[in-house]
Amino acid sequence: VTASAKPTQPQTVRDVAPQSVPAKLASAMAVPAAFLALFSGLPADAAVPGAEAVPSAFAAYGHYLGLVLVTLALGTERILIKEDMTEKEFDLMANADILYGLAGTLMTYTGYLRVTQYGKGWEFYQHEPIFWVKIVLFSVLGAASFFPTTKIIQLAVSKRNPETPYKPMSPKLVARMTTILNGELSAILLIPLTATLMARGVGYADWLPWQAPAGLVAVTLFGLGGKYIKEALDWSEDEAGVKATFSDSS
Repeated sequence: VTASAKPTQPQTVRDVAPQSVPAKLASAMAVPAAFLALFSGLPADAAVPGAEAVPSAFAAYGHYLGLVLVTLALGTERILIKEDMTEKEFDLMANADILYGLAGTLMTYTGYLRVTQYGKGWEFYQHEPIFWVKIVLFSVLGAASFFPTTKIIQLAVSKRNPETPYKPMSPKLVARMTTILNGELSAILLIPLTATLMARGVGYADWLPWQAPAGLVAVTLFGLGGKYIKEALDWSEDEAGVKATFSDSS
């Protein structure tokens, strides 16, 4: 009887306190995990265990790095584009456009890896409408870039000819490229937002067939891409020349 009446307070301190440490640690780790998930677009519960953890991390890093470099390249082109651009500034803009192409390729490849091999997988993304909104925005971004890239290549080739002196872009071409670059920057600013929404399953629809949005992506990429390439190849400075003639005569 005496043994059964012994106090049990020390047992509570020894047993309960150690059990609360993992719970407190998990609660503390939930805050930075949620913070990282918000800005990375990766679901908080999408940890990749085992041997795939390292390649998954590198794929995510490459995807984010590509996004940063694309934004940096577009911002550089937007700052440099002007009517009285010097030859040195044009060379810098041409290099920024090369960086843009390489960074866009990196984003595309690492994005493909994240959709098909890591994260939540294709079975999830194909039924996520916001994922397809993100892909459409990326298609617009790529298609619109065909015009500036084509004109930059043409001007760079012309500049390499020793018989052809360097001429800055006309006001008409500067205005057109500025409009397109502004549109590209608007698209790139919306892509991280769609990534954070799709990672959380916002708008998920089991009934959505992937063929329909994929068709829209193809039409956007090839339709707009062909339009911008044709516009660049058929570009004429006649209107600018007429305006210059009127201003000189006045």
